[in-house]
Amino acid sequence: MITGHERTMCLIGRARLAGKMRTFGRLMKKWMLILSGSLIALGTLFVLMDRPNLWLENKGANVIAHVETLGEYPTTVLHIQIKDVSSGKIVFELVKEEGTPQIHNFSLSVGENPVNVADPEHGSYRVVAPAGGNKFVLRPGTNYRILVWGDGWLPIHANIKF
Repeated sequence: MITGHERTMCLIGRARLAGKMRTFGRLMKKWMLILSGSLIALGTLFVLMDRPNLWLENKGANVIAHVETLGEYPTTVLHIQIKDVSSGKIVFELVKEEGTPQIHNFSLSVGENPVNVADPEHGSYRVVAPAGGNKFVLRPGTNYRILVWGDGWLPIHANIKF
């Protein structure tokens, strides 16, 4: 037969165990939230930051925009845009039309430039700006911003001035 004292000790033990389990449960919930939040943040960063490399090689009146990976492999480039920094006007813009266009680099020069500056190994581009034109003009003394998008949401950019 269980005495009153034993019953009380049993209830106290259960209460202590229940309290420890609640504390453990709260800790597990906190750790799961922290872990989930960290994984979501890392995934978001990966998606946002998946950008190609971009470095500019200045050759006087010409600039070569390099986007290759490890200096020699073509890189997936889905969107290229050149803006006049002072006015914000888009001077030139290419977007992916089909496939997965991959390029090594593209050349720009002072004056008229053909809209087919990027010749992809795979896929193709569609010219957005200049609309209906086959050339765009880069003027000397004007600041331009080159924006290049890869698979991520954010572009990489560099400024040039001829």
